[in-house]
Amino acid sequence: MFLLVQDLFSIFTRSQRRRLLMLQALMVLMAFAEIGGVSAIGVFMAVVADPNILDRTNLIGKLYQFSGVGDPGEFIYLVGVVAVVVLVVTAMISMLTVWRAALFSARVGQEMADRLYRYYMHQPWLFHSWGSSAELTKRIASDAYVVSSQVVYPLMQINTKVILTFFMILGLIILNPWVILIALVIFGCGYAVLYRMVRQRLMLNGKKISEIATRRYKLMSEGFGGIKDVLLLGRQAVFVNRFQTSGDTLSMSLSTNDALAMAPKYFMDMVAFSSVILLFLYLTKSYEGDLASILPMLALYALAGFKVLPALQQIYHAVATIKGSSPAFDAIKEDLKNSLAFESEMDESGKSANTAETIHALTQSIELRDVTFTYPGKVQPALQSLSLEIPANKSVGFVGATGSGKSTLVDLVIGLLSPDAGEILIDGVPLTPRNVRAWQNRIGLVSQSIFLSDASIRENVAFGIPLENIDTRRVLEVLALAHLDELIAELPDGIETRVGERGVQLSGGQRQRVGIARSLYHNPEILVFDEATSALDGITEKSIMEAISDFSGKKTILLIAHRFTTIQQCDMIYFIDKGRVIDQGTYEALMARNAQFKAMSSSHAS
Repeated sequence: MFLLVQDLFSIFTRSQRRRLLMLQALMVLMAFAEIGGVSAIGVFMAVVADPNILDRTNLIGKLYQFSGVGDPGEFIYLVGVVAVVVLVVTAMISMLTVWRAALFSARVGQEMADRLYRYYMHQPWLFHSWGSSAELTKRIASDAYVVSSQVVYPLMQINTKVILTFFMILGLIILNPWVILIALVIFGCGYAVLYRMVRQRLMLNGKKISEIATRRYKLMSEGFGGIKDVLLLGRQAVFVNRFQTSGDTLSMSLSTNDALAMAPKYFMDMVAFSSVILLFLYLTKSYEGDLASILPMLALYALAGFKVLPALQQIYHAVATIKGSSPAFDAIKEDLKNSLAFESEMDESGKSANTAETIHALTQSIELRDVTFTYPGKVQPALQSLSLEIPANKSVGFVGATGSGKSTLVDLVIGLLSPDAGEILIDGVPLTPRNVRAWQNRIGLVSQSIFLSDASIRENVAFGIPLENIDTRRVLEVLALAHLDELIAELPDGIETRVGERGVQLSGGQRQRVGIARSLYHNPEILVFDEATSALDGITEKSIMEAISDFSGKKTILLIAHRFTTIQQCDMIYFIDKGRVIDQGTYEALMARNAQFKAMSSSHAS
């Protein structure tokens, strides 16, 4: 538990730590207020049960003398009023503390989710290409809030209740040490034994809950994302059954953890009531049946028990909840720690933004010099000592068999990947982490699969830009450049037409054209088409290529092609095989001298 608290504190931001310490101070105040409330009621009950106590030399007698009230009846009235005031103040402090604690917990959950989302969104392409979006979604949408509500909040409850219990027991020990020490041993051992019996099960169930949550997020993502294939293949029942089965296991694990956290209450209630009866018998014997002396003492013990026993149960429940939810914390702990370092780096980069390197407009060439790149976990390099040059304002094609390294090459050129060896030069200037952002601002990318959100054509063209900041005139310009102006004119809502999730309301060719329009929105100098037409029919591909050819000579165009017809008009073609350039030239030159290129071209043509 101590290590968990230490880890939790380490992932808090400075602001969160400050708010937590202030909240802890408020919780300590609440604990002492509750102790004060119990003490006030105890004094009142003692005076009511035996007014003669005012004539003795004990604490209550001294308070009576100090008050200056001459009539015992008036003093009892005064004590009653003070007790009510103390109870009202205690209730107000408790309500304020509970509200502030709940608010802190909710905000911590939201801030953790925000930090994770920001951290993941700034991770490099390799992180996302080799990871699971369902797992990331689960961590942001579920684990962050589980940690805040079932780890952070219970820890704060433990702190408050421990303080309350400690001082309440301390006061009772002063009153009668043997009775309280015996009760403490009974209840302490009882909770300790029960916790040792269930903690392993809580931990296992917590891991199961975390794993099943990931599985359910993945099933939802796959089911809805591939709904067309699911419907066509009639696999609805398969997905639904897997989802229901995981749900049954999830509900069983959740309910078991809740039951294990609450079960001791009923056992301890039995022990508590039995202890009250035994205490009454003990006091009766000790005071020889003097009820006037027994009742105040018994009332005080009862009030203390009324506060302490629920506090002990809440401590146990909080510990059990934390134990069952710790796998969710383990799932995001490292990412939250890394996000703190990331935030610090972002602050530093923001401070030094004026010193960031820029890249001027491309006027000469893009050069890859002895570039080698190997994907994590792979032995064979995707690119090996590859060198080539891409002239400015020329169209350059890249062809080769599947897995030859074409897409990796382009990902390196556009700065999504960094070479393990060698360098990339932009007009002779090396591409580095300090200037890659400036370089990427000059690039427009059209991939094979265009992501379209469930929004209007206008919003999809200006993807990621707030609605109020979209340049509608520019949207119309690039739609015309992508040969979509006729379609827009036919649509009743024009550019405000919603395209549906993943663009299901548009044809494949129309989606690609929207992708081209998006890539042109920022007026890039370099256009990259990564298998952009490979999924289209010949007629649609031809029309898309006509749209692309309009930019020949005006922009630097990089084409990765599956069909050789796509790259026939390129100024230069690089033939890639096993991560190396094995030939280069125009389409006609390669057809004339390279038998392998000719064979591949003929097979694609057929």
